[in-house]
Amino acid sequence: MATGPGRLMERVLARLVDVSARRPFLLLGFAVLSLLPSLSLARKLEIRTGFDELLPEGMPSVVEQRRVASRLPSASTLAVTAESNDRARLVRFLEELAPRARSLPFVTSVEDGPREARRFVRSHAFLYAPLGELERLRDDVAARYDWEIARALGTELEGAEPPELTEAEVRRRLSRKPDPGDDSFLGEDGRLAVLVLRTNLAPLDQRAFGLRDRVARLVEEGHFAAGDPSFRVGYTGNLLTGAEEYRSVVRDLTSVGLAGAALVLAVVFFFFLRLRALVALGVGIGFGLAWCFAFAEVAIGHLNTASGFLVSVVAGNGINAMVIYMARYVEARRDGESSVAGALRTASLGTWSGTLSAVSVAVVAYGALVTTDFRGFRDFGVIGAAGMLLCWIATYAVLPSVLVLAERVSPLRATEGRRARFAALYARPFVALTRRFPAPIFALGALSGVLSTYVAVRYAESSPMEWDLRRVRNDDGDPHSARALARRIGPVVGRTSQSGRALLTERFSDVEPLVHELERRRDAAPLEEKPFGAVTSVLSVLPADQERKLVLARELRERAERARRRGLVGEDALREVLRFVAADSKPLGVSDLPPSLAAPFREANGTVGNVVYVAPTRGRSIDDARYLSLLADAIREVRLPNGTVVRGSGDAVVFSDMLRSIERAAPRILALAVLGAACVVLAAFRGSRSGFIALATLALGVVWLVAALAVFRVRLNFLNFVALPIAVGVGSDYAVNVMKRRDQDGDAALERAFTETGGAVVACSLTTLSGYSALLFSVNGAVRSMGLTAALGELATQFSAMLVLPAALRFFASRRRR
Repeated sequence: MATGPGRLMERVLARLVDVSARRPFLLLGFAVLSLLPSLSLARKLEIRTGFDELLPEGMPSVVEQRRVASRLPSASTLAVTAESNDRARLVRFLEELAPRARSLPFVTSVEDGPREARRFVRSHAFLYAPLGELERLRDDVAARYDWEIARALGTELEGAEPPELTEAEVRRRLSRKPDPGDDSFLGEDGRLAVLVLRTNLAPLDQRAFGLRDRVARLVEEGHFAAGDPSFRVGYTGNLLTGAEEYRSVVRDLTSVGLAGAALVLAVVFFFFLRLRALVALGVGIGFGLAWCFAFAEVAIGHLNTASGFLVSVVAGNGINAMVIYMARYVEARRDGESSVAGALRTASLGTWSGTLSAVSVAVVAYGALVTTDFRGFRDFGVIGAAGMLLCWIATYAVLPSVLVLAERVSPLRATEGRRARFAALYARPFVALTRRFPAPIFALGALSGVLSTYVAVRYAESSPMEWDLRRVRNDDGDPHSARALARRIGPVVGRTSQSGRALLTERFSDVEPLVHELERRRDAAPLEEKPFGAVTSVLSVLPADQERKLVLARELRERAERARRRGLVGEDALREVLRFVAADSKPLGVSDLPPSLAAPFREANGTVGNVVYVAPTRGRSIDDARYLSLLADAIREVRLPNGTVVRGSGDAVVFSDMLRSIERAAPRILALAVLGAACVVLAAFRGSRSGFIALATLALGVVWLVAALAVFRVRLNFLNFVALPIAVGVGSDYAVNVMKRRDQDGDAALERAFTETGGAVVACSLTTLSGYSALLFSVNGAVRSMGLTAALGELATQFSAMLVLPAALRFFASRRRR
């Protein structure tokens, strides 16, 4: 007999059953009224897919990334590619499309190659020439001048005659002739052209597709493909890859959620073989999901990459209590309970303790995720825990009214029939095996538990984190997709343009010390551990040693003028010297740079020069999380000689912080999930031996899961890790419900307990497994890995509860009888 809170709960449930039986439209009406605002709130949920959305708002890497993004409006790029075997056609493509693209909305600058930059450099060739070359030219002009003076005076010095300076020689020293096509972004032996549009849109902005369509119309109007079947246009850049990633995630959420719900309801139908069960449980889980995501909008306001896929997970887990409830209701009617109210009372009072205990353990497991500041886990835990509780409430508040209305439409016949026999098939294989081989199954389970514990410990010690980021991103099977094209254009436009990480200073005077410190760190690192490659700032595009070069320019100009007046050096050579030195009479500054050179360093307020970029190390992949961590550590915080601290930003630092957050939080989360599950289960069984048996069964399933991860070489990432505490929480459902039924009916009714409740437990497992299996259809590698990990956990805890636990109970029951 229940006491204290249990007695209060039974009175509340009995009252709900009475109201549902007499006035089913009353409770259902209140539920429907709650549904309208819930759906309205749930529709407002937005999806935020950036890695920075998984970390705490105040983390320095997140704050810095958002600061840099707000100050660098041209940080996003849309790259337009053209492929053809006709090099001239590609050059025309770049020359004609570039000026037209500059007039498009959201475009801040257009780069079709280093043409403008090269023109600028050629117009200031003297300042851009190497200092040593200029000094040698000065010395050669002086030597020739002195030799000619000496010869005119008849006082030639001994030694070889200095080389005569010609126009060609001067031009060779101060300028170079570019290769054909050198002024355009042409690559792959002249078969790939790239046009880079810098925009003021955020990388996830869906207006990227509108901008792409505007560019596509310009391409069509240019008739570049006319008569060339090999001509192909493509689009890439971080603006488009980010937008595609976001759109894929949103579509994926819808398809995975619908697939999960459909699979869950299919399992329900084939278990009960009754349309009323499908409708009743479909209505019940629909209310639970609507309430859950309305709560998510109120409590959090958005979904992230982790929490976005909770529709399928909550549907698969939350419906378990409803399956148990429905199975007990059908069993009561089949046992001859002619009163609908009586069957509902049996179902409510006979299942609430077990289902609430199981839900409580699941809530505790989800709650363990809430204890971390890593929002990828915290949000998942908050929404998941709320979903489990709300689905449990829907089970006892909504489901009885739906069943009463279904009985009024078509009364349930109180016969065994083929439906009951079919439902029994779910548990019959387990029942048959445990009846015939209780001792071997129990012994095998105990032995496998010991071996699995050893494998699990070795797995945990092996640092099982996923380091290959390609495995946690969306699939990229199309060779012409935005992400695939991004890898191809890197060698054409440079890794700084594509993958450079920005460090933003507050003062221009800090740029040069920052560059020196970054280069010092890079050069001091061992060859195989270079954290980054080129360091690029506005100083990189300005000539070096300008003051010294201007002194040389004055010396050359004066000596050349004297030589011209005396006719000592060839006129053509002197004209060439004077042409180069005349253009550079003052140092070049940031304001003198052409737009194409200044654009990457220009901030939203027009300031140019306060940003420094570091490019990835040549030969290292930005898909390697270990390398990203190396890069992040090198730029995370740079202290300058004057005490100023400059912080690095970008996905490298954010992702590195995310991995570290997971590594710090993982042991605590698992420990809390296990401890919380133990406390809830023992409390539910009031510290009796049944509680310890349920916990041992759960522990066996969990070590089986971790051992399976080791065997199948599944590595942990920011998403599939949540499957581990969930396995603790949801997996306890099965052992708890089986033990609750066994405690109610005793050893004499083990057979029926395993067949009836065990069948429902298997059905629950299949619904949960269906929700997880839907994740395997995702286009995202991290989501699929979560589905696989969770499915393995579901199978492990299911088999421990339906094979090893019944075998152990039968084995010890037979020993007691003997």
